[in-house]
Amino acid sequence: MRRRFDDEAVSAAIATVLLFAGVLAIISGMMVTITPVINEKHGSVERQAMAGQMSDLAAETVRISETGLPGDSATLPLRPHSGDLGWNFERGGTWYSVSFVEGGSLRLDDLLDLDDSVRFRYPTGEVSSICFSDLRASNEALWNYRIPSLNGTILATPITTLQQPLDATTVTHLHGDGTETEISLRPGETLTASVSSENWIKSDGPLKVLFTRGEGGATVISPDLSNPNDGLGRSWTIPLPTGSVSLYLVSNDLTRVNWVSSSSSGDESSIGSPSTWSTNLVAEPGEVMQIHSSAPARLLMVWGDDTGSTIWPDDNGRGVGISYTLPAAEGSILVENAAMNSVAIEIDGLYNTVPSQGSTRISWTGANHISATGPVTIHWLPEDIGGTYRTGSIEMIPATDSGMSSGLQHSFSTPTSPGEEKLIIQPASPETSLTLLADLGVNETPHIVFNDTIFSHVTTLSPTSSNLVRTNVNSSDFINDAPFRIISSAGSDGMMEVNHDGHERCLPVGHRASGWIELTLPWSDLSQQSSSRVKDAWNDGTHPLGIGIQAFGPNNGDPYHTLASAWGAHLPRLNYVFKSSITGMEIGYRGGFVGTNHPEFQPDVLTLPPAREGPGPRLAVTIPLTMPDYSSSLGNSEVDLTVILNQREQLVSVMGYEIRRGWDGPYGAAIAAESSQELSFSSDWLTFPGQIEMLDDYVGWVQLTHTSSEAIYHASGEPVLFNLQLSQLTISTEVVG
Repeated sequence: MRRRFDDEAVSAAIATVLLFAGVLAIISGMMVTITPVINEKHGSVERQAMAGQMSDLAAETVRISETGLPGDSATLPLRPHSGDLGWNFERGGTWYSVSFVEGGSLRLDDLLDLDDSVRFRYPTGEVSSICFSDLRASNEALWNYRIPSLNGTILATPITTLQQPLDATTVTHLHGDGTETEISLRPGETLTASVSSENWIKSDGPLKVLFTRGEGGATVISPDLSNPNDGLGRSWTIPLPTGSVSLYLVSNDLTRVNWVSSSSSGDESSIGSPSTWSTNLVAEPGEVMQIHSSAPARLLMVWGDDTGSTIWPDDNGRGVGISYTLPAAEGSILVENAAMNSVAIEIDGLYNTVPSQGSTRISWTGANHISATGPVTIHWLPEDIGGTYRTGSIEMIPATDSGMSSGLQHSFSTPTSPGEEKLIIQPASPETSLTLLADLGVNETPHIVFNDTIFSHVTTLSPTSSNLVRTNVNSSDFINDAPFRIISSAGSDGMMEVNHDGHERCLPVGHRASGWIELTLPWSDLSQQSSSRVKDAWNDGTHPLGIGIQAFGPNNGDPYHTLASAWGAHLPRLNYVFKSSITGMEIGYRGGFVGTNHPEFQPDVLTLPPAREGPGPRLAVTIPLTMPDYSSSLGNSEVDLTVILNQREQLVSVMGYEIRRGWDGPYGAAIAAESSQELSFSSDWLTFPGQIEMLDDYVGWVQLTHTSSEAIYHASGEPVLFNLQLSQLTISTEVVG
């Protein structure tokens, strides 16, 4: 065979290959250029397909949460294109703060990130203490009431703030021996049960719980909705103990009072200055009283024989203060001074001296004001006997370092009684340790440690004890310095109101700082837990889903004046995740807000959080808190989504000098910027940018810096009437087809 090398054929073959490679290179280059454009177009289709559906969802939830009644619902279709729907329980939520002091400003950080730390900032003055309360903001959250470890009787009835629930309140009584009793209570019905050790009451709605023992007692009844700045209210729901009951109301203004129960009703006007009202009745078993006042007031209830004792709050609602207004109830007051210097108190132009770390007992008849030259605590007693004597009593002792029901230090005069004198110490945090300084009984230990397996501790005082009872945390050990409560018991009589276990967990601060102040939140750290564990913790009280905050500080001699309050809520986010030219694109809904990071991770606000402004310096906000139903099915399937309103609760209606809104998560700065867009039309802001004190021609939200996730509602320096509600909604889904 003869072979011949053909140069032209080889050249042609090589040229053909190179031409094909060139074509491929050109096609590849075109694909590299065109593919992101195609993907971006795909992402735009995804965004457009879901943005309208999410906005419709926001509109429906806002409508139901603001104007609906419990049980109202709306069903909407959600039709994903090719992305996935899912819930995100991690960091994300909103908070609102209101300052009650002109020039004051309360800011929060790390409140809603599921760990056990929080930072706050109040640069305009000293903060004495700060208190945290669990709002029990979920329809599935249980309200937990810890009953003192004493022999007595529980009285409990449902209370409402804004609307009556559709269903009866389910109440579970956990007995000391581990057994349970479940009962359903409708408004006007009462649970009555005898106890002999520490018991728990758990319910799926708020209750008014009283603990009584013996033949009589006295207690201040808290309002169904109290003002955060002074603790006054206009409405009370009271489960009445059987027998003789006297009610005493006191207000700074004349007020119209109407009351109704199965055995007594009426409509009368208060008299005098301070203005007072009272009534006497004989209550039947299981009776519930409803009282309404046209003006903010405080209410005292006395039951049975002339026994009992109750801490009377000062004019700011604290247990330690310098100014008090007491009703026209015959008995006596015991004024205690925990300071090292003596204090003078003035009553109707007459002065009495309270010695240092001592007490003074004074007879009491008519309503009157009390002014003190230093902080004091006042007990009101229906019996008029000298010294610290009381036939019988039970009362929650305010902490001396917070002025509220819990704290790190307590100091009070040892009660004297013909019966035993006991202290019930209850933790208000996952763990803490403390030292008790008092004349203790035989075999009683002064060192007490609490953890998640120890619920309370009962200490019996010596029969001859007469000195101060003092407590403080053990700061030298490895356990967090966390708050606890002290209940003082004397004899075998008395009555007190029991608040839910997440109420008023208080920490002392005691200094002024221009920067952030970090505190350990008195709840468990959930930052490393799964979504299911987080949801369970929100429901059982291990960690709050919604939280209320009160900051106290010195003002005109009052050590615990209410400086500011705040309310925050975790808002689970419904996310739609899709692909575009880059990964990680989403459209998210929570709390009436819709936002997206498409394109290029730039946060964009599609629907602002709801807020109703004006007329005048007014701001009304309803936070729609939507929780997914356990049976909800999500993913890339087409679903019908149903939103149900479970309850709407009014958190506050008050005048404030500064209203501030913060929004955690990646869209905070975008929300603040979007809500203050109209600020660009203000000539004052153009002339003095960033100087809100010079802004007189604009009313609305103001973002002070471009990167801030906070906005201030500015009303040209005038106080703002602020109303805040929290709506609890459940979202369930059903796969279509």
